[in-house]
Amino acid sequence: MTGGDHYYGDVVRMENTTNSVGIDKRTVVNGGSAAVPELERAVQELLPLLQELRGQLRPLAARTVEAAEAEIGGSADPEVRRTALERVGGILESVGTAGAPALALIHQILSMLGG
Repeated sequence: MTGGDHYYGDVVRMENTTNSVGIDKRTVVNGGSAAVPELERAVQELLPLLQELRGQLRPLAARTVEAAEAEIGGSADPEVRRTALERVGGILESVGTAGAPALALIHQILSMLGG
């Protein structure tokens, strides 16, 4: 992206290099790459629990959880995923013991995301 005489973004100049790969922009989850499969496993475990709990929620809360499921399970930015998890966690706290297993998974996922 350019703006007048300014360029905003990555600039890489590589001269006389060997075996260079450029910029590595992969995102590493807290705990390194080994945590990624564990994170995704926890998310895949959480989603069916949320679907089951939606039937026990008031309509507005159920719609909120349903909307958040796409952000939790998709390839959303970690901050978007974290916000969705926190929003759902707040709703599940009001459910009591029925929401406890899902809430425990949410806390586990949040800690894997570094929060």
